Amino acid sequence: MTLDDYNSFCASLPRATHVVQWGGAHVWKVGGKVFAIGGWNEGKQLFVTFKCSDIAYD
Repeated sequence: MTLDDYNSFCASLPRATHVVQWGGAHVWKVGGKVFAIGGWNEGKQLFVTFKCSDIAYD
């Protein structure tokens, strides 16, 4: 997955908004609440974190 793939996927979701913050992280929100964060680690590989419920995580 590339950063463009990640941003395209998040942009396809209803009411999603995008902001770059926290030193260049691509942060996606719905209603002002974060649901995904993407950026680069020290090895220059993309890392992505999605928020989910405890049940969805299990």
